[in-house]
Formats: sequence, structure tokens, C-alpha cells
Amino acid sequence: MFPLSSPVDSPLGGLLTDPWGTIRALLTTAWSWMQAWGPIAALALLITITALWALRRWWSNRCQDALHDNARIVTILAPPTVDPEGAPAVWSNLVGLLRPMWTRLAQGQPHLAWEYVFGHDGVQIRLWVPGTVPPGMVERAVEAAWPGSHTTTEPAAAPLPTRADGGRRRLVTGGVLRLARSEALPIRSDFDVDPIRALLGAPVGLGVYDGACVQVLARPVTGRRVKQARRAAPARRALHPAGGPTPGRDHAGSHADGGEPRR
Repeated sequence: MFPLSSPVDSPLGGLLTDPWGTIRALLTTAWSWMQAWGPIAALALLITITALWALRRWWSNRCQDALHDNARIVTILAPPTVDPEGAPAVWSNLVGLLRPMWTRLAQGQPHLAWEYVFGHDGVQIRLWVPGTVPPGMVERAVEAAWPGSHTTTEPAAAPLPTRADGGRRRLVTGGVLRLARSEALPIRSDFDVDPIRALLGAPVGLGVYDGACVQVLARPVTGRRVKQARRAAPARRALHPAGGPTPGRDHAGSHADGGEPRR
């Protein structure tokens, strides 16, 4: 026969009969453990966090390198008349770029880079396409969205010359423009005149050895970010009712092709 233990001797019984004494005993035990093992546990935690951060950076760089492998440039020859409604259509055709969540975590999410390359002889409208996108997918989407347009494909290269010819010095400068406010705020897309006119007119007068390039990185939005934007929309409407000004609407630029922007 084994003797039955009293319920008072259990941790729950001690907590019920003497709560403060039980709490003091637990704190004393925890403090003793921290004094003995705290430095070792803190060092192990720091090493683990550093290793996880380094692993994440390495994996992110690996996914980015995979996008650059076999990347290509699609040059778009626009038709005589361009329909602005082709912009939403081309993104609808490119919704296949979206990957499932686990695939995005493992391999990253490919994006596109719209390029406006300016030189002394004119402007080229191009698309940088990562190597993970199947060949012909973007070309067919563009030609279907803008009937009469044509595309040519070549391996990706730097949009501007990286070396100076004839012993000349080459001066290069650049910058990055990002949206400063929440992506739940709408981007203005309806204009009386084409907003890209200022961009096309800015590089007028470039010399033979001058060049400029404007790149717009974009990709179809994922379902999670759409849900977040929809949840934030009621609060935004409550702060700025219909008819009132909407911060960020007139200050953020639209998509470069004049159509509905996608993030």
C-alpha cells in the first residue's frame, strides 16, 4: 500500500493555502536560477538571434540572386494610340506572378521593373523581368492589354552604360522615391492630362554621352495586404468623410503608364 499524499502538499494546494508564500518561493527559485544560468541563457539567446538574422539575410540575398539569374529585358513598342485602360488589363493578365504564401517565404515574390530609358535619340519603354518568370508570359500580357503593340526580348543588362568610352569620365547620380504614407491610402489615377508628359519632357536636350533611366518596381498585391487595406478603409473614411480632403491622394504619384496603380 502506498501512502496517499495530502492535497495541501501539492503546488496548487500550497498556492491556495498560502498564496504569498508560494509566490515568494517561486520568485526566490527563479532569481536563484537567473543568477546561476542567466548569463549563459542570455549569451545563448543572443547567439541564436544573431544566427537567425544572418540566416534570414543570407536567404533573402539568395532569393534576390535567383531573380537576377537569366533575367531579361522586354522592350515595348507602343501602338499609335494607347488605351489607358490597358494598364489594369496588363496587371490582370500578370496576376499569375503571385505565388502561394509558403512559396513566397521559401523563394521570394518576383517583381517587375518598368524602365524609361532616355538618350539623345529618344526614349525606350522597357520591362525588367526576373528569370523565375516563364518566358513569354509578360510579352503576351503586354501585347494583349495594348493591341497593336510589339515586344522584343533580350538578356538583361545595365540600363545605362557603366564604362566611359575614349578616356572620358562618367558622372552618375541617382535616388529612390518611396510612398511616405500607408498603402491603404489611394493613389490618384484619374488625370485630365497625361501626367507622364513632365517625365517625358524632363530629359529633352540630352547630349550624345548623356542618359537617364527611371525605374518603377511593382508587382501584383498579395491577398494579405488587400485584407489589411480593406480593414483600414473604414477607419480612413471615418477620419476623412466623403467630400473632405484625403491626405496623400494628390501627393503620391500614379503608376508610370497612367493606369490604375498596383503595389
